[in-house]
Amino acid sequence: MPYAGRVAVAALCLALVGGCASQRVSPRDLPGSTLEAARGPDENARLYTDLIRQLISQDRLYAALAHLQAREQEFGVTDELRLLRADILRKMDDLGGARRLYEQLLDTPYVGQAHHGLGLIIARDDLAAGEVHLQKAVALVPTDARMRNDLGYAKLRQGQLAQARLQLATAYQLDEANELNRNNYILLLLTEGNDRKAARIAADNQIDAGVMRELRREARTIAGSAGNAPVGNAAVRPVTPATAPAAVGGGGG
Repeated sequence: MPYAGRVAVAALCLALVGGCASQRVSPRDLPGSTLEAARGPDENARLYTDLIRQLISQDRLYAALAHLQAREQEFGVTDELRLLRADILRKMDDLGGARRLYEQLLDTPYVGQAHHGLGLIIARDDLAAGEVHLQKAVALVPTDARMRNDLGYAKLRQGQLAQARLQLATAYQLDEANELNRNNYILLLLTEGNDRKAARIAADNQIDAGVMRELRREARTIAGSAGNAPVGNAAVRPVTPATAPAAVGGGGG
């Protein structure tokens, strides 16, 4: 091939290579539908449910419900989506609707989560009866820090300090970054009279002084009704349904 021809071919090849290179895109540059196709249905379903869980944890319940409805239309109704809907309804105070869904899940792989949800609902009126379901949930899913926290808080509010310590310490160590787990563990330590350890955890995590005052106040309430009773007093006043918190865990679950 003449030299000029070889140059022309080389130039054409470079142009083609350059063109291909210029068209390379990263996944974030792909349109939504193209990116979803590239991920596949299983990955898309997982990401969608993760989004719904995040919205629930942020108490953006109406947004979570809207995305849940879209998820059901696209992928169909599954036991996992029933669980998410039950959690949303419970947090919206539609306790009847949530309870029916949790009960439907007792014969599914989500039985532990169903017992947890039922425990949180029942504990609103009967703390001891709700605790039964929370215990079943922890037995079925022992590494779930959220379930451990809620069971431990129920034990604590009933004055069962040794059992509360097992659950709240476990929840704290499973997820130390969780503010509710950390605060409830500090509450337990204060109730037991272990102020030094409680203060150390508070300092390490830069907990606001106002939060510590509130935790100390609640610890005294749990420890006993006598104004001069030490926080770690063994004579702990049991909490009745009338004085129980609106939801076990004070925002957990």
